Amino acid sequence: MPSSPDTGLLLGKVDYRESDWVVTLFTRQHGRVSALARGARRSQKRFGGVLEPMHTLTLALEERPTGDLMILREASIEVARIHLVSRLDTLEAAGRALGWVRASAPQQQPEPLVYASILELLDQLDQPAQQRDPRLFLAEFGLYFLSAIGIGIDLHSCVRCGRACAEGRAAYVDPKKGGLVCRACGGASRKLEGPERERFAQASSGTSGVLESPDIEGALLLVEQALAAHLGIARG
Repeated sequence: MPSSPDTGLLLGKVDYRESDWVVTLFTRQHGRVSALARGARRSQKRFGGVLEPMHTLTLALEERPTGDLMILREASIEVARIHLVSRLDTLEAAGRALGWVRASAPQQQPEPLVYASILELLDQLDQPAQQRDPRLFLAEFGLYFLSAIGIGIDLHSCVRCGRACAEGRAAYVDPKKGGLVCRACGGASRKLEGPERERFAQASSGTSGVLESPDIEGALLLVEQALAAHLGIARG
């Protein structure tokens, strides 16, 4: 079967036989795939040392008649993120996000919203003069990521009785239950103040630049608790 062009990100690679790699990729057209890169550990012509995370890759992938393992014929860098990979804090944020994607994306199922949002995050982290804490970008990505994969946290209404929470009002949230739990329904151990809840809700809908530094730990905790509860993904 002839190879088809695609773009994607490297999520991982393991040595296979003497000179091959089995790579895990998150691609625009195929979603998460595993592929055999024959001779990748010694071939400069077809791979040229480009199989590294954080950069957007142009890929020539070939599907096989049987099995889930595809063949990676060629790869080249489409978007290089040299500023991202030069800083430890941006590398850590990007690596954490890619870990969420790898653990949650189904095999060979396109996820266009997730793909677009992870590229946006990597581009944000690659800005050379960026002064914003990289974890703010990660937290905003994480809240939207939950929505994109179908386990978003409802920050507007009680998940038990459906009662709407008034704008600007504090509320209790339980990520294991999927969102707000009003007092009449038992509440929850975590309380979000009104402005904080509004910022989290905006980030969950895909709005960037809304979270503030004090939000970082709380937002990331919500994301990881939701991933652990719904998908069994251990906290990083």
